[in-house]
Amino acid sequence: MTKARPKKPEPAATWEEIGALVPWDANPRINDHAVQEVADSIKRFGFSSPIIARREDGVVIAGHTRLKAAQSLGLDKVPVRYLDLDPADAKLLALADNKVGEVASWDDIALASVISELRDGGVDVSASGFGELEIDALLGEWSGLGPVGDDLDEIHDEGVARISITVSNTDAVAAHRTIEAAMAEAGIEYKLTSA
Repeated sequence: MTKARPKKPEPAATWEEIGALVPWDANPRINDHAVQEVADSIKRFGFSSPIIARREDGVVIAGHTRLKAAQSLGLDKVPVRYLDLDPADAKLLALADNKVGEVASWDDIALASVISELRDGGVDVSASGFGELEIDALLGEWSGLGPVGDDLDEIHDEGVARISITVSNTDAVAAHRTIEAAMAEAGIEYKLTSA
């Protein structure tokens, strides 16, 4: 009896003409503000993940920002992984692909250690996706984050520090959950109010 040869695995992605892809017209993710950062990342590192699309019609499931970034760079081809999904499952995967990333959180100590190590090695960490103020706060470099010197007394009104954060209405729930989880993890008592 001869053994059946294992089926050759399909490639994770193939390079496809960018015009073969169709953006999902009902995509609820707002991503225009992220296109430049993703384009910068593609220029520096290449594509770390392919664009996911339905095999049947080329509609993008995941990777709309990567697609816009590739278009802004004038690329002719992009890596694509085609999936055989019906329209309902494609929509569910599109939602899950974006939402499940919000579930994870950062270990700030480990993150600060990695960023510090990179900076100490002369690496420009702006390609990490973290903004300058985020990095400064993470590393405890507070110079650009608010008043310094004598003005600090004004912040500590009756022993209470007030921190103001402005987010879009669409990000308010996620921001509240993030703040709530971080404060609970740190054991910090707080009162969250909205404007």
